[in-house]
Amino acid sequence: MTATQLPDFEHTLAIAKGNLDAPELAECHGIACGLLSRQPESSVDVYIGLLDMLELVNAPGTGLKISLEELLNSTRVQLADEDLGLSLWLPDDNELLEERTMALSHWCSGYMAGLGGSDDDTLKALSEDANEALKDLEQIARADVTDTSESEEDENAFVEIVEYIRVVILMIREDLRGPDGQDMIH
Repeated sequence: MTATQLPDFEHTLAIAKGNLDAPELAECHGIACGLLSRQPESSVDVYIGLLDMLELVNAPGTGLKISLEELLNSTRVQLADEDLGLSLWLPDDNELLEERTMALSHWCSGYMAGLGGSDDDTLKALSEDANEALKDLEQIARADVTDTSESEEDENAFVEIVEYIRVVILMIREDLRGPDGQDMIH
């Protein structure tokens, strides 16, 4: 089974009409992933409310709200995909590496905000590996992009970091999900 596609990033950026830039739009997806990792059944109203509370999106227009709802629902399907079909919603590969790196930093910041937006003990279920990975995500979220040179080595490093983040998100989601009735416990 192929995971559901996320909405087109550039199209959604155009719908946002300058109210969101590319890193902020990527942050919206990070928030969705964090929120859904913690609370898989979260509604679009909860998601939009969190975006508003974090001062990213306030009273989105109809087009943007539809796109954000599609993003939330597609992300929910991708997180549940047994074939690990999660994608990170970032600017296209034809954008400057600096912009994509900044967007990835914002994505991680959003993920941490979406995951940590709870007063309950949900995060206590995380394994030691997941807690270490969260520290890595915090470091990436604080990344400062100052080197504007682009090389094939830099591009490959970026791709590896994106893949690492993708795997970390799936690991955290599994830790938080816990065993279900179909999982065998030995």
